[in-house]
Amino acid sequence: MRANPVRHRWQRHAVGYAFAGPALLILAAFLLYPIGYSLWLSLHEWDGYTPRWGPFVGIENYRALAADEVFWRATLNSIIFVVVRTPLEVGLGFLLALLLNRRLVARSLLRTLFFVPVVMSLIVVTIIFQRVYEPNTGLLNTVLNAVGLGAWAHPWLGDPATALPAVIAVSVWKNVGFSLVILLAGLQGLPQDVLEAARVDGANAWHLTLKVITPLMRPILALTALLSIIGGLKVFDLVFIMTRGGPTYSTEVLATMLYREAFELNHMGVASAIGVILVAVVLSIARVQTFVLRESREGEAA
Repeated sequence: MRANPVRHRWQRHAVGYAFAGPALLILAAFLLYPIGYSLWLSLHEWDGYTPRWGPFVGIENYRALAADEVFWRATLNSIIFVVVRTPLEVGLGFLLALLLNRRLVARSLLRTLFFVPVVMSLIVVTIIFQRVYEPNTGLLNTVLNAVGLGAWAHPWLGDPATALPAVIAVSVWKNVGFSLVILLAGLQGLPQDVLEAARVDGANAWHLTLKVITPLMRPILALTALLSIIGGLKVFDLVFIMTRGGPTYSTEVLATMLYREAFELNHMGVASAIGVILVAVVLSIARVQTFVLRESREGEAA
């Protein structure tokens, strides 16, 4: 009599399931349950104070967001934040990683210096750059005036046209070191025999980087870009501390709007709807990127 293949497979992987079980329970408790609860709240009207959530309103909270100009402004700002920050962060991180992967005299010191902003307190970073952007005595305008470019001096955080780019610049400065570390680790893990073969075939530094290193680094670059995209979509603290979403909602992003709806306006249902939308967007981007990478690998293998 033949054994049940499903039962045999379960018995063979029982140890793996036993070790993975606690992690899955923690994942369900701290990730799946909050997402499900937020989805449930987004279908109700609740002020956050009453013992139980309010009446079921269906998709009315989503309809309210669709008719809210601030929501669309925050969505556009979040998209701009991601579209501008991600190429700058990943591109600069990759260039710095290529530089620090060479034999330099102060390579270890430079790695440390570039990574320092990552571990700095965000409160300290925002206070520093608020002083840098200060229109009267700030470092940036002072330098511009000193070098004869006083016409460029500007209230950087007070002008709706420059507030968001100024915040994005701070975000790139703080996080580029994180991308640098990931990409540098990827560069150091590349197969050296492939690189040596390219050099023997006469590839110069430019062709080696463009034709060999970059294709090999594509999965690491995609991972770094995905992390940057997720970080950009959920950015809150930097924007909230520097500008609180102003002036005139010019730096309002989805996360700051979520906070405002939840804790200033007491619209927990609307805030939960924003959270659900954010989770859906992040999961969709991750899924699309995974699909594109898989198709790219299959195309290269073929």
